[in-house]
Amino acid sequence: MLQIQNLKKGFGTDIILEGLDWNLQKGKVYGLIGSNGSGKSTLLRCIAGVYQSDAGSITVDGEPVYNNPDVKKDIVFLSDEPFYLDQSSLKQMKSFYRLFYESFDEERYGKLVDLFHFNENKTIHRLSKGLKRQASLILNLSLRPKLLLMDESFDGLDPMIRLALKRYLAESVLDDDLAVVISSHNIRELEDICDVMTLLDKKRLIFSSELSQLQNNYHKVQIAFDKDVHLAEIKQLKPMYVEQSGRIFTVVVRGDIDPFIEKINQLEPVLINPINLTMEELFVREMEANQGE
Repeated sequence: MLQIQNLKKGFGTDIILEGLDWNLQKGKVYGLIGSNGSGKSTLLRCIAGVYQSDAGSITVDGEPVYNNPDVKKDIVFLSDEPFYLDQSSLKQMKSFYRLFYESFDEERYGKLVDLFHFNENKTIHRLSKGLKRQASLILNLSLRPKLLLMDESFDGLDPMIRLALKRYLAESVLDDDLAVVISSHNIRELEDICDVMTLLDKKRLIFSSELSQLQNNYHKVQIAFDKDVHLAEIKQLKPMYVEQSGRIFTVVVRGDIDPFIEKINQLEPVLINPINLTMEELFVREMEANQGE
């Protein structure tokens, strides 16, 4: 569906994204993770056609996105700073959206209002951050997009609303073949809904992989010895991360774990114990490894 090739974007002399490639498919939810300033919001704005890239290409079904209304009408970008007309209510904003967007679906709008138990008549600018976010979700999801870009869109939502939103997105992905990209700092929250997790760091994507593949490709192991073993001996086996506490070592290995275990066994450990590796730690270890490259 969406193809990004060799994308570059900067502001003045500050290069934010460079040499970035990414392919997105319909019917999947993509989690976009990265540290502050890594370029997540910039990438989403480039995909939405808000920013023009400095180099490379962004296409949907072979058609360029930027300055192309026929393509952009099927893309919805939920900014972390939603726009509303001054002193407007949700009902008034609905009229505004209907005027400018032919795809606005009145029936879906009504279902979303009911789902979020939202009062259509309250002035939006007086509402809390979470309720303003809900208003934006209701309006933009009513456009029935083919590609939905969500920039920290769960921020400020209470637990019940977050759960309702996740269920709604899951149904839309199945029923409408929707593609969704969600940027967030909350990795644990993305695990609940995303099919693919993507790490953005140092101007490029480090990986974009199915959640199940990530879980099978990274291994955390605790190793204990009854004799002194130097940290350098473990580092020679090239784990992506190693930590020592006395005669106990904790390592994270990327890829096939068996060759590493074979080499460790030559050092005669008394214990080799697999440990659960959280998705949050996986991303941290990858970013640490990337810093050294």
